[in-house]
Amino acid sequence: MSLLKICTLQTLKFSLIFGATILAAGQASAAPALAIFEGFVGYDALKASMLNEAKSEVDTVLTGKATSGDLNNMCVFYALSKDYVAAESSCFDAITKAKEENVSRQTLRTMKSNLKIVAQMKSNLKIVAQQTQGYSSAAD
Repeated sequence: MSLLKICTLQTLKFSLIFGATILAAGQASAAPALAIFEGFVGYDALKASMLNEAKSEVDTVLTGKATSGDLNNMCVFYALSKDYVAAESSCFDAITKAKEENVSRQTLRTMKSNLKIVAQMKSNLKIVAQQTQGYSSAAD
């Protein structure tokens, strides 16, 4: 029986107010919510918003030995650290591993939601970068 079937997965919603979304849209919008799983790497540190401690935990996990729950929490850690490429990769790996582990549909939906949020964060960052490329100051 897989670890995910043994452990009761509980999610904790993290509301992230992403500055790039506000800049790109020119107004505040509903904040995306990333979900972490209790009992997996970095949960307590992420819950307490202690990114340095979460990083220490994430760094000790060998990706090949990580469960889908571990990979999901790593995805959230990387997103909060604004490393969107690593976050997207970890989210994708979590979904792939979750399918192998035959997790519940709800758990898989949660992981897919995290991937969509990370992809949107990454996209918003590109929009802001493109908007500022043509910017020049009055002193130019």
